[in-house]
Amino acid sequence: MAPTPAGAQSAKAVPGVVAELADCLGGTVHLAYAQASGLDVVVAGFSRYEAQTRARAIARATALDRLHRLAGDARSRTGVPRGRELRLADFLTDPPEAAGPLVPGTGLVSGNRYRLPAEVVWLGGRETLVEPTTTGVVDVGIAESIAEVIAHDVVSRWWAAPSGQPLLRVSAQLDQLLPAGVTAAAAGLGLRLSAFVLSVPDVRIGLVTVGGEGATLGVAAGRTVRSAIGEAFLRAMAAKAQPWATLALPEALRRFAVWHREGDYVAHLERRGVDAEPWLIGEPGDLRPASWQEIAARRFGHEPVAVEYGGAGLVVKVVCPGASCYRAAPSGLPCPIP
Repeated sequence: MAPTPAGAQSAKAVPGVVAELADCLGGTVHLAYAQASGLDVVVAGFSRYEAQTRARAIARATALDRLHRLAGDARSRTGVPRGRELRLADFLTDPPEAAGPLVPGTGLVSGNRYRLPAEVVWLGGRETLVEPTTTGVVDVGIAESIAEVIAHDVVSRWWAAPSGQPLLRVSAQLDQLLPAGVTAAAAGLGLRLSAFVLSVPDVRIGLVTVGGEGATLGVAAGRTVRSAIGEAFLRAMAAKAQPWATLALPEALRRFAVWHREGDYVAHLERRGVDAEPWLIGEPGDLRPASWQEIAARRFGHEPVAVEYGGAGLVVKVVCPGASCYRAAPSGLPCPIP
C-alpha cells in the first residue's frame, strides 16, 4: 500500500505569504490571516496551538495560490498526462460535458496514476459548469483533507435525506468537548453555540453553529466526538472572520443563507436532533486502525486521489470520486450546508 505518492508532502510556505495572528474569545482562540492570489485565508486554532495555526494559514494560502495557477499550467502543458482517465461521471450524477483539460493525480491507496477532469480540481474565477469547491485543499496534511471530504459528503447526504440517520445533539456537553474557558468566553460575548454529531462507520462528523449577529456553521470529521466537534467549532469561528468578498459565489451564497437565517437552521437541526448517549462523549480515540485513505475508499468505492503542483511532489488538493462535493453549478440558491 502507498499511503501517499512517492515524495509527496503538504504544500509548503512560499516567500511573501505571511500569516498575521489575532486573539478572540478572551485569548482562548487564535485567528490567523494569510493572503495569496487575492484570496484572504482565515484559519482558527485553540491558543495552545499558536504556531500551528499560523503555519496552517500559510500552507492553505500557498495551496490555494498553486491551485489557481494550475489552470494556466494545465493549458500550457504539452501532451496528455499518463494514467487511467477519470471522467466527470465518476464525480457527478448527470454531469455536464467536460470542457477543461486533464490534470494528473496519484491514488492514495494504490499509488496508481490518474488523469482527472480539471473542473473538479480548479477553484473559482474561471468558467466551468461544475461548482468549484475548496473541500480537500491540503493545509495541515493529506489525511486531514480526506477527512474534510468525508465530512462534506456525510453532511450533504444527511441534509438531503435526514430521516436516514440520527443527528445526535451534544450542545449541553460543549464544556466537556472544547478546551476550558472557550464556552464561557463565547457566552460572555453573546455568542450562541449549538453542536451535533453524525455517527458513521469509523468516523464522527461534528456540526457546530456559532450565532450572534449572524451565524456560521462549521463541519468536520474526526475519529472521536471530541476531535470532530473541536475542529468544527474552529471552522465556524474562522468562517465568522472570513471576508465574503474572497469566497466563490456558491460558498458565499451558502454562508449568506446561514448568516441571515440562523434561527431557521438551528431550529431545523434541533428538531431533527436527539440527545447523544453519555458514553459517546467520552469515547476514546484510535479504536479503529483504518487510515483515512482506507475509510474513504470503502465509503466511496474508489480510492482518494492526490493532485500535485508542478511535478514537485507538493500535494495541493485531494479529490474523492463518488463523494458528493462535486456538482453542477446551481442556478438558484444552493443548500447552505457545505
